[in-house]
Amino acid sequence: MKEELSLREIINEVIIFFINFKTLIIVITFVGTLGVIVFQKIRPAYYNTTSIATSGISAFERIEDEKEVLNQRTAINLINTLDLDVQKEDFIVLGEKLNISMEKAASIKSINATQIFRKDQDGKDFNTPKFEILLTVKDNGIIKNIEEGLLHYFNSNQYIHSYYDYFKLTNDNEIIAIDSEIESLQKFRSDKGSNIDMSSFNLYSKKGLTEVQNQIIELNQLKSINATNQMLLKPLSFVQGFTISQTPERGVLLLGSLAFVISFIVAIIVAVFVNVKQKLNIK
Repeated sequence: MKEELSLREIINEVIIFFINFKTLIIVITFVGTLGVIVFQKIRPAYYNTTSIATSGISAFERIEDEKEVLNQRTAINLINTLDLDVQKEDFIVLGEKLNISMEKAASIKSINATQIFRKDQDGKDFNTPKFEILLTVKDNGIIKNIEEGLLHYFNSNQYIHSYYDYFKLTNDNEIIAIDSEIESLQKFRSDKGSNIDMSSFNLYSKKGLTEVQNQIIELNQLKSINATNQMLLKPLSFVQGFTISQTPERGVLLLGSLAFVISFIVAIIVAVFVNVKQKLNIK
């Protein structure tokens, strides 16, 4: 019974406390929240934009992964290292990497890359050969400059450049070898007549000696893959470029809500001190 009475008294004291100091609490909370909102409205706006990209770096390195067509980890890491320069405010270095002026580099607020996943029937995530680049800038007029700067950043990287050149050279040699093999098989079939069973031949592939049903068709398909990779695989390619956002963002709602909570807590603390001081003065 005493516990119930004690709890009731505590609740009554809390209610009386809020009634007595409601004006102080409301004023401090309102002023704190309004101050943050006004500050956010006055401060320079920023613009968020995203792009979808892919990179052939893992193909240049001849990395074989049965779980993914193109591994994008190196490309993602290269972009995320740029954000380290942004956070350090090392805009001279950032500008050199992206081939833009220091002033434009200073307008970058953040730049991050994240893997794009797909879900299978069981809801498990699997990597795709695509990744997303999230860009936040203070000036939307530099968005396209940064997109071009990213292409420069990848194309001028000496490590990527060396692997890319050798990939194109070896790929060309493979295409020439495939053409030669197709020509030999066609000549052999022509000489021996149309009744020859082409499925009796073996061809060497990455997985070893493999029986094939029609070597000429298989070789043409392999040539098509090599030719497509030769033409389209780049150090960095944009599936969808950055959109030039026209709507500035200031984070008013999020920071306003946070400011309300903090201001309310501060108001309670101030009211508690005032209440204690009043009771001491009465004594």
